[in-house]
Amino acid sequence: FRPGTLPPHLIPTYVGFAMDECAREAALEALQQNNIRPFDDARMEMTFDTISILPPKKKGKKKKGKRKKQPAQTESEVVAVEEAPQWQTFESMKEAISAGWKPGQSFSFVATNVKGQKLNDQEVTGAEALGAGGSALNLNSIQFDGE
Repeated sequence: FRPGTLPPHLIPTYVGFAMDECAREAALEALQQNNIRPFDDARMEMTFDTISILPPKKKGKKKKGKRKKQPAQTESEVVAVEEAPQWQTFESMKEAISAGWKPGQSFSFVATNVKGQKLNDQEVTGAEALGAGGSALNLNSIQFDGE
């Protein structure tokens, strides 16, 4: 194989690995930002379900040649408002990948079986919210069941 290319039979494995690693790293980052130290085996024991993805974008047709200017629209014409796409929800990563998720696209997930210890006396310094600024990933919205 040429350097920098993936063989076609390895692409599904690569895509699955990319989604899994991204979810694990995001969950660990969310723990750190919320002053929770994950246990040593937390990374390997966490599970993910309720995966939500944006539907694949439909590509528009290319316009060929120049068109003549159309007359200006009047106020009485109704302008179509484009709705935001609805997130599609799946039970597993495999289903989400089959529906069209590709590495680099946004996705949402629920992480379960994530174990850690709440640090009351220490303050996390240097960690910034990655979800700030309109990002699709909000790491500060995790729920913690304290014991």
